[in-house]
Amino acid sequence: MAGVVTSPQSTGTWKRFGAFVRRPELPQRPAGVHLAALPVLGKLFALDLLLMGVLIGIAAGATALGLEMPEHLLDKLDLDVWLLVFILVLAPVGEELIFRGWLSGRPAQVAAFVSLLAAAVGMTAGRVLGQPWAGAGVFAAGVLLAPYLLWRKRGRPPMPFFARHFRWFYLGSALAFASIHLANFTEGNALILLPLTLPQFLLGLILGYARVTFGLWASILLHAVHNSLFVGLLLAGAS
Repeated sequence: MAGVVTSPQSTGTWKRFGAFVRRPELPQRPAGVHLAALPVLGKLFALDLLLMGVLIGIAAGATALGLEMPEHLLDKLDLDVWLLVFILVLAPVGEELIFRGWLSGRPAQVAAFVSLLAAAVGMTAGRVLGQPWAGAGVFAAGVLLAPYLLWRKRGRPPMPFFARHFRWFYLGSALAFASIHLANFTEGNALILLPLTLPQFLLGLILGYARVTFGLWASILLHAVHNSLFVGLLLAGAS
């Protein structure tokens, strides 16, 4: 059964997050845009920093012992203005819409996500089958249908089935988010590289918690701040 709205108070943020991860439960509705959410997001970002710091330390130790890390896509890219816009703005917005926009379990968001997913699949299938115009038609229909579904099904509570099995949707979204980052590596077997996506999996758990607690705006903001930090580290290392 769906839970109540989580309080935006910042006391015990890490403890509440840990309890949520152990037993994920979907709130009836997120707390929404609220200034009191900012200290909580700040503490979640601090937790993100701590976890990333530990993992970076482990990777550095492994490298010092002679373990060669696979090449990362960012190692070969020049951080120009357009790439920075993508990393700092487009990626946080797009990835949150794809991986956590539907995590509310509400019919409007889930239906809109399915419509956009069908649009992407239809366009890809059209290209593979040599019917690009048909694929483009399916894509356009799915994209146009999504906002209608958001409006038509607005205000409805989370679906009971989704709420009952929220644990698996929550973990699945974090796993999918981590897995897509395998594309960041330019070499190596996917099974060998999978442990290297642990940072993204942990980040996905944090972002999923922020999304269902406060709303999609919170996970987008936290995601953008996370990316900003690592872009800053890359720029500092390059200077």
